[in-house]
Amino acid sequence: MFGKEPLNCNSMIDLQSDMLEEVITKLPTIDLLSASCVSVDWLQAVSSSLQRRPRLFPWLIVRCIPQPKSSSYSIHALDPYSHTWLSITCHNSASKQPSTILHFLSGPTRDRLYMLSPSKMAIFEDPFGSMHRMEAKGPKVWRQDPVVAEVGRWIVVAGGGGFLMGLEDEDGAVEVFDKHAQTGTWEVAEPIPWKFEGSTFATWLSAASSDTRLYVIEKKMGWMSQFNPETKKWGPTRRMMPDRSVSAWSIATVAKERLLLVGAGKEGEGRKGVMKVRYWEVDGNSLQVINDKPEEMPGEMVSRLFPDFHMMDDARQRACSVQVCGTVHGGYIFDPAKMKHGVVMYHRSTEGEEGRRVERWEWVPYPAAVEYCQREAISLGCSPVTLNQLARCFV
Repeated sequence: MFGKEPLNCNSMIDLQSDMLEEVITKLPTIDLLSASCVSVDWLQAVSSSLQRRPRLFPWLIVRCIPQPKSSSYSIHALDPYSHTWLSITCHNSASKQPSTILHFLSGPTRDRLYMLSPSKMAIFEDPFGSMHRMEAKGPKVWRQDPVVAEVGRWIVVAGGGGFLMGLEDEDGAVEVFDKHAQTGTWEVAEPIPWKFEGSTFATWLSAASSDTRLYVIEKKMGWMSQFNPETKKWGPTRRMMPDRSVSAWSIATVAKERLLLVGAGKEGEGRKGVMKVRYWEVDGNSLQVINDKPEEMPGEMVSRLFPDFHMMDDARQRACSVQVCGTVHGGYIFDPAKMKHGVVMYHRSTEGEEGRRVERWEWVPYPAAVEYCQREAISLGCSPVTLNQLARCFV
């Protein structure tokens, strides 16, 4: 038309590419696999979208722990970008090894599946257990329910009701394995501090790790300590009591040496009492709360997590549990005893280190398939997931 510039074909192509990439950003992660196979343009759009907006928010992975003789088990994964659950049935390679443990270990940026037996330890590259990353001899002390963590170049195995043949029980024994060393041996370290006596099983502890330290907190009493695998020694041990109404504690890593401390407990007496879920940031070096004034989970989310709270007697109300699982980008808070109620997803802000706080809360229902899974024992992990990992497991 007179007076207007001619249509620029390159601009039109760029516009189409931008529109296609915008469509890609709305797709569930699993659908990106199919989208990348449509055409070269779609493949480029998927690649460009993931480069510009990498999907780093961790998935919540629920692994149903099968009976020893079961030939299969299921894994359920929550895609945080679409709020959809994916399920896969896996072959139970441990069915022929009843003494094998297959759980999640804690890592600074992701949790991984590991397999532990008296003779061998294997760590998987992805949270679905489809690809081995490393294998080593089993620790010297056999344990039933240990805390296992990846701390930089080290693998740390702590507590778990250990037993060393010929010696007395070693409930709080700690061993470390250097992945970079050529010896391939486990080294005995300083045991878990005596303040944790009687609570050295992973069931009673919440654990988080950075590139240099393992952190553990006793879920009920709030005793917290840090372990340095380089020196093989434990640091300060403190009782975290920024709020005396808290009766359940849990921790997650949110920065290099910064932790998210989550506490749940009844505030008030009798029927007027209400459940509160609060959180603080903790300095990983000193184990001191950075700001005594806590942030709170919205009341609506708390009510969904604990819908039966007002129907419980006082003892049961104070016995409620809470667990946090997350990374620097965000994560999940839930009641591990009643996950059928659902999961609260929290998103961390992208401000500077001093201003990182939860900026958004979202509710995620628990689907029937995963609820059925909880009739068995479960293991929970939190990890970013790549397209290659999804392709190996779900395609």
